[in-house]
Amino acid sequence: MGQHSRTASCRRSMIRREFSIAEGTILFTSAYVLSAGLGVVRQALFNAEFGAGMEASAYYAAFRLPDTIASLISGGALSNAMIPALLGARRDAGDGAEQRLVSLAATTLTVATSLVVLICVVCAPFFVQSVLAPGFDAETAALTVALTRIMLAQLALVVLASVAIAVLNARNQFLLTAISIVTHNVTMIGGILAARFIPGIGIYGPTFGVLGDAILQLAILWPGLRANRFRVRPAWNLRDTRLRRMVRLLAPNGLSSGVNYAGGIVDTAFASLAREPGALPALFNAGLLMGVPLRLIGVALAQAAFPRIAAFAARREWARMRRTLVGSLAVATILAIGCAFFLALIGRPLVRLLFERGRFDAAAGDLTTLLLVVYVAGLPVYVATEVLTRGLIALHDTQTPLATNCVQLAGRSALIWLWIEPWGVVAIPAAFAITSAMETIALGGVLAWRMQRRNVED
Repeated sequence: MGQHSRTASCRRSMIRREFSIAEGTILFTSAYVLSAGLGVVRQALFNAEFGAGMEASAYYAAFRLPDTIASLISGGALSNAMIPALLGARRDAGDGAEQRLVSLAATTLTVATSLVVLICVVCAPFFVQSVLAPGFDAETAALTVALTRIMLAQLALVVLASVAIAVLNARNQFLLTAISIVTHNVTMIGGILAARFIPGIGIYGPTFGVLGDAILQLAILWPGLRANRFRVRPAWNLRDTRLRRMVRLLAPNGLSSGVNYAGGIVDTAFASLAREPGALPALFNAGLLMGVPLRLIGVALAQAAFPRIAAFAARREWARMRRTLVGSLAVATILAIGCAFFLALIGRPLVRLLFERGRFDAAAGDLTTLLLVVYVAGLPVYVATEVLTRGLIALHDTQTPLATNCVQLAGRSALIWLWIEPWGVVAIPAAFAITSAMETIALGGVLAWRMQRRNVED
């Protein structure tokens, strides 16, 4: 019994260990590297099994809507809004107020997300045929609708997992968050293998793997709440002051993330109309490779730095906040420039090594490489945006990222519409890189102005 107690105490101690920004960045980077490795295995298996045919196109299209909504939650919107609110509640009224806010947030957001899921399930046929993939034939569109509805089921679980992430990250306890990143692709790989070895499962294997991923992530994160003596219970009070304050941060931040990820829906719609065969799978694979350094550098560093940036802002320690922001931005940008050059140089051999097998042929590999080179041209600005956006959120400014994202998406859509016929699918990453650079400049200017103004006022 004594040994069991010591083991449990040691486990709680590891879960509750606080990490510095440097330690957190290394931890998250390592997690993203391992996750990327599993992602490459997943994608290689998927390409070999489904290639660039009808089932693959339906899967990629179906993934967009659930992934966009999940990204509003787990992609940072909820965590970014909750962390300043949790820090404020704990500072002003202690742990009890923080725990109540967690229960209120979990209950309210689960109910809201469930309603959204129900609406999306009902409207899925219209959305797929009119918005997401207007270029699909009837059979592909019907399969896309079926897959979309299955993937939507994960979203209520994603809410609870994201609440747990916010609680742990607000305490700089990054261990379980990192583990949940590492295991991200495990169930999807299992689904692809099931499709390969069990007759009749087909594309439904990786689709149910997406649902299994949400279950596994929640199972990993929930012990972190228990280790911190959190007991999340149903709670309902829409008039609670702290909940409303959190929602005021979450609403524009969520809309901003929604606009940002809705760009993937725009890309999917235009790719379905592009002249190149296999344009959508090639675009997906190029985006997957570009996303690896974005997560390893921009997301990992910003995720580790944000709790301290928010804490400095809450305590009005502007000099320390500025130093942390500038240092994080400099490191991230320099690393991103190096990664962009490296990926541009080794892109073709990398695509050949990772993806060209089975039904994914050399022509699909050539197109994937071209799209990757155009994507990585903008990698430094994508990374800088991750840091700058969190700086604004720490100042409780979520309106500026929303405004810049809306302008970026509008400009991006206009450029793709102009270029899709003469340039083909390459218009999509080109428009993304150009408009992202303009957005990053705007975010940096507003953040510098706000920091200067706060410093003068104090």
